[in-house]
Amino acid sequence: MPAKGQRNGYTINCEWCGKEIYKTKTQYNRNKHHFCSNSCQMKWNHSQVYEMRPCELCGIKFEVRKTSTQKLCSVGCQKKWQKTRTGFLNPKFEGGAKLCAWCGKKYIVGKYKMNNESNRFCCIGCKRAWFANVWSQQDSWKEESRKRAATLLKNNKVITNTSIQIMVNQILDSMKISYENEKAFDFYSVDNYLLESNLIIEVMGDYWHCSPLKFFKVESPIHRRSVRRDKAKRTFILNKYGIKILNLWEYDILNRTEVCRYLIEKYITAHGKIENYNSFNYTLYECNNLILNRDIMYPYFEENRLQLVS
Repeated sequence: MPAKGQRNGYTINCEWCGKEIYKTKTQYNRNKHHFCSNSCQMKWNHSQVYEMRPCELCGIKFEVRKTSTQKLCSVGCQKKWQKTRTGFLNPKFEGGAKLCAWCGKKYIVGKYKMNNESNRFCCIGCKRAWFANVWSQQDSWKEESRKRAATLLKNNKVITNTSIQIMVNQILDSMKISYENEKAFDFYSVDNYLLESNLIIEVMGDYWHCSPLKFFKVESPIHRRSVRRDKAKRTFILNKYGIKILNLWEYDILNRTEVCRYLIEKYITAHGKIENYNSFNYTLYECNNLILNRDIMYPYFEENRLQLVS
């Protein structure tokens, strides 16, 4: 019971700061708690909801709602705590340890990944390295890759619109020869497939196919890959389809168009059986007489030049 200070009033203490205050009987009975100011009331209300709690990791006190289950003072402490509760340190963990298929490092996986064969690497870097150096070198994968490439070519009908390809197309159009660009032959596509004669013409860029007129050695990785690819394509098509491919080289297409024209005619007339299949080995003399040169040059993808590919 508060002390009676004046008539019909009481002298009491502020419940937050302890300061003596006077309340009338009506004011006293109206409120359960009494304060000297709004500031003290707000502080008291705050104390009923929040408390200072020591961090379980670093011991520093932090303010938190009394109903909260938070035990750590900051995100930094949360991260440090989580590191002590990962993998086997977590009492609820049901996974295990595996060895990375690439680097051999031991890494921890969850229970559902333990028997998952697709999860064999400790990181994405090891996974990429394994696919690049092991999986992609298998003959079965290369076979599937070639089939996918051939299917894409067949379905999408990609046309190479290089300037020299357009010129060869124009030569064939002027000769009224029906053809198909980028015709798929299983794993490979060819530049021009001659529909009526069942023959093939390849448009050979001097740089991309390493012309012996411009390059005395095969040194760059690009040229080595190109030479091997050209060799593989010609060998496959000859062995499976019995077609020897006519190679029209960039210099001849641009500067000796008539040589290319008469060589195409010769190639078709002879049913694909001519002395040499490279345009740079022919010369057009008087009366449009196409003659095979005395000094024959061989592209690097032919058998007698392959040993020069380092």
